[in-house]
Amino acid sequence: MNTPAFSVVRTVRTAVEADMLITFMRSAGLHPLDLVTSSHISLAGADISFHIEVPTDELSQAREFLGSQDDSPHPA
Repeated sequence: MNTPAFSVVRTVRTAVEADMLITFMRSAGLHPLDLVTSSHISLAGADISFHIEVPTDELSQAREFLGSQDDSPHPA
């Protein structure tokens, strides 16, 4: 769900993953919405995915940050 003020930068499956991404993004100086404020996708009353939303003017910076995290080597 995109609004003029906020845009979805990533959708994840769990609240734990969403919270971790939000924390990492904040540590990088970005301003994602709190998880309780952002939209969720529900099925039969259960949350099945969570949107990570940022101010629209930070969207490209957030995509770049998340892309660099996806490309970084992870310990085995």
